[in-house]
This record gives sequence, structure tokens and C-alpha cells, in this order.
Amino acid sequence: MPSLPALPALAAGHGRAVLLDADGVISPLKPGMVARAVGATIPLAIHAPATLKRLGNPAIQLLDLLELFAFVHPAQSLAPTPAGFARALELPVPHSLESAAQALPEMAALLLNRLEAGKNTPANRDAAGLAARMGQAGWLWAPYVLHALGQPDARPDGMAMRLWKRLPKWEEVAPRPPPSSFAVAPAEARARLASLLGPAAEQRPAQADFCSAVTGAFAPREAEGSPQVVLAEAGTGTGKTMGYLAPASLWAERNKGAVWVSTYTRHLQRQIEQEASRLPPGTSVVLRKGRENYLCLLNFEDAMNAETRAIPLGLIARWAAASADGDLFGGDLPGWFAELYGQGLLASIADRRGECIHAACPHFSTCVIERVIRDARQADLVIANHALVMAQAVWGGLDDDNVPTRYVFD
Repeated sequence: MPSLPALPALAAGHGRAVLLDADGVISPLKPGMVARAVGATIPLAIHAPATLKRLGNPAIQLLDLLELFAFVHPAQSLAPTPAGFARALELPVPHSLESAAQALPEMAALLLNRLEAGKNTPANRDAAGLAARMGQAGWLWAPYVLHALGQPDARPDGMAMRLWKRLPKWEEVAPRPPPSSFAVAPAEARARLASLLGPAAEQRPAQADFCSAVTGAFAPREAEGSPQVVLAEAGTGTGKTMGYLAPASLWAERNKGAVWVSTYTRHLQRQIEQEASRLPPGTSVVLRKGRENYLCLLNFEDAMNAETRAIPLGLIARWAAASADGDLFGGDLPGWFAELYGQGLLASIADRRGECIHAACPHFSTCVIERVIRDARQADLVIANHALVMAQAVWGGLDDDNVPTRYVFD
């Protein structure tokens, strides 16, 4: 286990704080007393901006455990509180400021221990050079991270920031043939729903009835230009999402085609994606959003020129290499990242509407946006928002073979 020198720890509430000094002595403090009590030391804390705000923004530095977590566990999240950390790290949950302050050193040691255990994995191949580069820009965790990686004297490596060198290249795949038009019978949809929910699930007759009703939308068209439309409504708690995912997945499986599920917000997209995790193994589910939601590698490269951004961009480089889809604003980048470094940073490295140069971009072959687009072309279920679905329908209107034939608007 990497040696972690005795560090002070600071836990702040509303109107009061607790400081654990390097000798293990706990001192309750009023906000105005914190700067003098801390002195020249740098205490551990969770969510430095929020902690400092609660204390009246004293002129002190903090070792933010959120930064260490983002480096050690990229593309994972937790609640940015002592209790959230404890649950994520499977430690006893602190129930007071005193116990929270006492827990912070153990949390830091555990994260560094995990980093040490994985130092030889492919994911950490460039971690030392990246941490040294971030340390060059003033990252307070750099010496501890380098020690955990077994490379305390590692030199800063600007190449480690060039994440496009590590991202896999996407490949063009032949378009899928047009789907078949085999129907889904109500009884089949009910059986699929029952198998997805499992024998221990609560019996909800209304959900099964809803599932049967929506199968009409998956029947073959009786005439060109006359789609089968079903308007189905059910009360809150019925289980509508699984009610339509059951026949939708069955239709996609049987007809080798895609069903597009369209909803309004990112949050609803994620909810549907979570429900879709129950679908049979091998069912391909892809989340689609507008381009402005995703990391742009060219904008990231431009942002690297600013020394003041080296620390957050280093963490973004770690995240992007582990991310499922490169979604900056609703994917696996923790929501608190923007609270630490500002929403403007994320906006500056996201794709901006109308600016993409597509195939002329030097990073086109590793572009996360292009990868998601191609994944969606081969998917069984695509979960998108209404605006994108409507735009896709218009853009694909000149080629009927590329237009989805089954939609669910939720």
C-alpha cells in the first residue's frame, strides 16, 4: 500500500467545520477560524469549491478527493459527500462532521491503494506521464499519484494528454439490409415482458395489457405511406417503458431492424437505457444525442494550449479513454466535474453546431461522435431525443433504406 503521510482533513457544514490535524486531533471551528487553524498545511476535503463556499472562501488550498477519484476511477461517479464516498468505497458511512474528517485519510489511502494495484494495467500505461504533466501545472495530488504508480520521478509527458492517440478507430461497416416486416403477436409480447421482468416481479395486469396494446404499432403496413400508429396511455407506475420495450425488442430481433425510441430529455433517455439493460444478452442499445453533447477532439487539442487548463484536461483525458460514449453532459462524466472546473470548460471542448469539419478533421477516424453514429446504424434499439429523431427523419428522407421503420415516442 502506498505510504500516505499524515495529512490534515477538513469537513465543513453550514456555519461550522471540523479540522483533523496531522496528529489526529479533532478541532471544531467556526468558519472565520479555519484559515488560521489550517495555516500552511493543505487539508484533505471533498468538493473543494463547496467546502470553501461554506467557510466564507478563506485563502487556503485543499486536496480534493473528488479529483483523486476522477483520476483513479475515470467514467465512474459517486455522490460528492463524505457519505457518498463511503458508500462507493464500501467504508462505514460517517454521520457527523467529526467522523467525516476522520474518514477522509482512509478514503485517500484506499484510492491510492487501488491505483497502485492497477498500475501495470493498460488503462494506466500513460498515467505517470499524465500525472507528472498535471503536477507541472500545479496538481496537488501529483506526488501521491506518482508514488502509487511506482514512478515518483516520472517526467511530464505531453503526449499522454493526446487522447486521440489512445482511442480506438471506428470502421465503416456495410449498411444493414432493409428489415423484414414480421408482426409481433400480443401473446408473444406478454411472454417477452414476463421473461424480462422475471418470476419475482410484481404482477401488474395493466402493464401486460399496455404491452399487448402497443403491438399493433409493430404490425406490417397495409399500404405504402400508411404506417401503423398506436396512441397508448397508462397511469404513472404502470410500467410503460418495459411495456413497449418488450414488443420493440422482439420486433428488432425477429426482423433484423432497429426501433428508435424518442423521448424529450437526457434524463429520460438515461432512464430508458437503464430499463433496456434488462433486454436479452446481445441486444444492441445505443444512446443518440445531438453533436453538441459530445467531446470534440479538435476542440480538446486547441484547449491544451492553455496551461491553466492542464489539470482538468488531464482528468478529461483519463475519462475519455474509459468513457462509453464521450458524452460530456449526461453520460458517464460525473455531474460534479463541471462544479469543480466550470461549465465553460466543458462547453469549450464539446462539438459546436456548424463548426465540425467532418472528414477534414485530423481526428476523424477516432471521433467519438462518428463512432456513436455508426454504432446506431447497427443497433437494435436507439434511444434518442425528439429533436434528433425529427432531424434524422428529414436527413434520411432521400434514402428510404436508411430510415427507421419503427418508432416509439415516449
